[in-house]
Amino acid sequence: MAADFKSHILSRDEKGFGGIPFKRLLFGGIAGGFTYTVCRFALPDIAIPVGIIVAILLIALTAPRGGLPLWMRLWLNLRGSILLAAAENPVGMAAEVARMLSLSTDAALLDGHRLFAPPAGLVEVDLSEWVTFARARDLDRGDGLVFVGSPLQGSPLEEEAL
Repeated sequence: MAADFKSHILSRDEKGFGGIPFKRLLFGGIAGGFTYTVCRFALPDIAIPVGIIVAILLIALTAPRGGLPLWMRLWLNLRGSILLAAAENPVGMAAEVARMLSLSTDAALLDGHRLFAPPAGLVEVDLSEWVTFARARDLDRGDGLVFVGSPLQGSPLEEEAL
């Protein structure tokens, strides 16, 4: 008999309303209430609709997908669009906006030599002295995967036997 486990056993299911977690509802409600209070001083006639709209917008903009909330996905999409437009036309309006926001257009240009270059300080690993066994009992027989320097070179175990 096997036990069935959930794949997300470490995350808790949060209670809320309509699939929206309670902390997002609370955050939207508090922000909407604060907006209502501030708007009540300046424009008392539209304070209630503005507070409701702000609460709904914050609940919608904090909806996560793929680990990122909607507001962050929208911001990264806008930033990427500005970078691509600035890389395409370096003297245009998007390039000016990218310079104003201190965005480097180097991220939009892919250089294969730089992208696929090996890490700096890479140490060459010599596996010619290593022997790998599938099972521990194969150690006594010497039947294992042997890494050799060249195809004609014998295994280290054969060299030790001589």
